[in-house]
Amino acid sequence: MQTRTLERLLALAVRAAQTPAEGILIHGAGRGPAVEHKADGSPVTVADREAETAIRAALRSDAMAAEFDILGEELGRRESGTRYRWLIDPIDGTRSFVNRIPLFGTIVALEDREAHTALIGVIHLPVLNVTCSAARGLGCRRNGAPVSVSGDADLATSLIAAGDVAQFVSAGCEAMLPRLLGLCRYVRGYTDCFGHALVVGGAVGAMIDPALNPWDAAATEVLVEEAGGAFVTRPSRAAGKHDIVFGAPKLVEQLVTALDF
Repeated sequence: MQTRTLERLLALAVRAAQTPAEGILIHGAGRGPAVEHKADGSPVTVADREAETAIRAALRSDAMAAEFDILGEELGRRESGTRYRWLIDPIDGTRSFVNRIPLFGTIVALEDREAHTALIGVIHLPVLNVTCSAARGLGCRRNGAPVSVSGDADLATSLIAAGDVAQFVSAGCEAMLPRLLGLCRYVRGYTDCFGHALVVGGAVGAMIDPALNPWDAAATEVLVEEAGGAFVTRPSRAAGKHDIVFGAPKLVEQLVTALDF
């Protein structure tokens, strides 16, 4: 894909990720929306569905991308077999959202299904008003300013983030947790795309996050790699999902080896 096209689609993805922010925040005010539970037990609200509807409309507003296939967490697939496909998670971190913890965000990614790679990734954190964005060959930015992953190389002194314990259990890799705690003194539960954004900006050295859906991981792949980091993925034991380790290259290398990832 040509650079000019990537730039245009990246700008579109940023607009789309930011579009539902006001509505999400309105829903989150006061008591917040009623919570339902999906078949897998994960929470969902009307805010999730409305946000995804707004994102899809924004992505369709550009004729260049209007016919791209879409896979979203809440509204499912719109498939016709196009080479490029949008991936959407309207509220990544719904558990945080419904508990009034401001560490949730919106994810939009564009993948090239022929090349099996993500081309564009955007994470928008509406409460913090932070947008991380990247496209292949164009670098990674946080609110428009270039960013890079941490240069840390020592697991013992670096901040390392990990997904929820439930994710490790779901992926059948809960034995990693005591090993991780034995390796790293500063393991923190910066979960969901908030944790991913911290790694992208260099505030956290690396993160291990198992049992992720495609819409949770694709944006991070391009964000981290364009920020100079390493991104390692494997099929999860949780059906249809992936386990990922990403961040500062030397830390990722050590984690992959030490945890038999």
